[in-house]
Amino acid sequence: MPPHSRLLILTALLLGLASPAAPQSGRRVEIVDLTGRFLTFYDSATADAADPGTRWQLWRRLYNFAAVPPTPFGDSLARRLLDSAWTRYHAALAIIKKGPAGLGISPDSALARVLGLLQCGDSVKVRLTVFVGGFEGNAFAFGQREGRSNIAVPVEAGNPARSLLHEFTHAVQRAGCAPFRSGYGGTLAELVVTEGLAMRVVEAAMPGHDDDFYTAAAPGWLATARARRAAILAGVRASVEDSGAAVWGRFTFGAGATGLSREAYYAGWEAVGEMLREGMSFHEIATMNPAEYAGVLRRVIDK
Repeated sequence: MPPHSRLLILTALLLGLASPAAPQSGRRVEIVDLTGRFLTFYDSATADAADPGTRWQLWRRLYNFAAVPPTPFGDSLARRLLDSAWTRYHAALAIIKKGPAGLGISPDSALARVLGLLQCGDSVKVRLTVFVGGFEGNAFAFGQREGRSNIAVPVEAGNPARSLLHEFTHAVQRAGCAPFRSGYGGTLAELVVTEGLAMRVVEAAMPGHDDDFYTAAAPGWLATARARRAAILAGVRASVEDSGAAVWGRFTFGAGATGLSREAYYAGWEAVGEMLREGMSFHEIATMNPAEYAGVLRRVIDK
């Protein structure tokens, strides 16, 4: 998958395939570092000059973690990611060997920035899994376990600090700010507002970049979305109360209203941006009852 295919449809659904390594506790962030496990696999496969089939078996035995569904399809996708990424890992070894330091920001500092902007969720605790993906840049969240929100962020490519702040925003909002009743497959309004908030929090926490950086999409995606602005927003408005996997899929990796992927992200970027320009604070948006999202989105889009 290309770097721009980091999809929220994956965030609540996808689980790593491996049993986690022993966590390292931080003040608020507990870190599970899988980079050492990956390096063990990489060294073994390289030393043995393994063919693709043997390499895959070594991957399953020694590493076995990917941002894919825990299904047979997920297995096949993980294999494809490994095969396509294999020749690129050598150039990324220096950052992979840094482990959590390769994120480019202290996880505690990143969480503090998010909490400072949202002004809610102070009791939220997070378990952060640092892993090596297939250069697809797919950070994801996978619910709560043992009183901690769980997120996973890859270090081998992209901008891990941006991904970390984005996923921390989701974790803090869902676990400590608003009364969410649904996870994956809630209303389209929920998808739009939460993704828009996460992108705008990253913008505030990491100022100085262009809009393409914050929307984290393929080159040219944002310009295309802006050219289709009216049609995208109208299509989202018509479906804001629709819910379920099908509608989330349609507005993330699917064709949306105009044939462009990630239309929910574009709508969220524009809608939450407008809420902030109207004078709403990050705290007000983060703590809004999700039952109000559809009405607020309709008003903002109509405006």
